[in-house]
Amino acid sequence: MAFVQRGIRAVLFDLDDTLISWERPLDTDEAFYLPRVEKVHAYLTANGHEMPPFNELWEAINQAIMAMWAEAKRTWHVTSLGQLLEQLFEDLGLDNGRLDIDQVLRVLDWAPRPGVELFPETLPVLNGLRQKGYRTGLLTNSFVPMWMRDQELQAYGLVDLLDVRVSAADVGFLKPHPAIYHDLLARLDVSPQQAVFVGDRPANDIAGANEVGLVSVLVRPTYVERDLGGVTPDYTIERLDQLLPLVESLS
Repeated sequence: MAFVQRGIRAVLFDLDDTLISWERPLDTDEAFYLPRVEKVHAYLTANGHEMPPFNELWEAINQAIMAMWAEAKRTWHVTSLGQLLEQLFEDLGLDNGRLDIDQVLRVLDWAPRPGVELFPETLPVLNGLRQKGYRTGLLTNSFVPMWMRDQELQAYGLVDLLDVRVSAADVGFLKPHPAIYHDLLARLDVSPQQAVFVGDRPANDIAGANEVGLVSVLVRPTYVERDLGGVTPDYTIERLDQLLPLVESLS
């Protein structure tokens, strides 16, 4: 497919396994989340809420998250972490009128996962795109709100290199649903024909980008093998440092 004189103005990215590498995380989901849920349990108890034993809260949160993701993968509608906790606390009999869910989320003390690191090419590529005048955006299939994931991006030095950042949690839909792409495009004030989308998951990143009319670029980290499942990206690259020449050729 030819993209002559499309006038590319923006380059949009997935986050996990696209800008940051999950090749060697140093802990499990449980090791990351459990101490954070302990902080929430202690915080709510100290603020006068009648809490179940910690193990019951931990199990209830795990079950709620698994059920939410099972439904989300069927409908592409996602419930944010804050909404999930709010409903869970109500089911446990807590007085939501006395709860500040944003404060509960702050108590979680969100941070980068140990061992999850930037790809070596990420910062040079983003800097290069911005120096060439392209706008940049981020679209992540996360049930964690963007203000929390921004704490990760700040640690990686990415916040100031991404003009607009959107989490599925804040839109209510996961990629490949068109709504989440259109939300990001509207914030950047660009049309689909003026933007490139870069991601590692054919069924989510690329299928959605194709449907919306973006130029789709599949990046293939060496440590993951993803079946295309009938999805055809417009372009495929092995590393992010192959992106800038491609974008310039389209512009």
